[in-house]
Amino acid sequence: EKGRKNIRGLAKFTKGYGGADLRALCTEAALNAVQRRYPQIYQSNDHLLLKPETIGITLCDFMISVKS
Repeated sequence: EKGRKNIRGLAKFTKGYGGADLRALCTEAALNAVQRRYPQIYQSNDHLLLKPETIGITLCDFMISVKS
């Protein structure tokens, strides 16, 4: 039930978005999640080993992207 409300809320914020807009939103949300999980990623010039299975994209990641 909570998931459905989140999706509906996100849908209201993205009303009028086209396919390219939604794709960009999803990309930004994923980058937000990566940066949240691995904050050092943008502070290092080293190649870092990331574990994608440890990265979870949340509604918060999408909302940050919608606002930017």
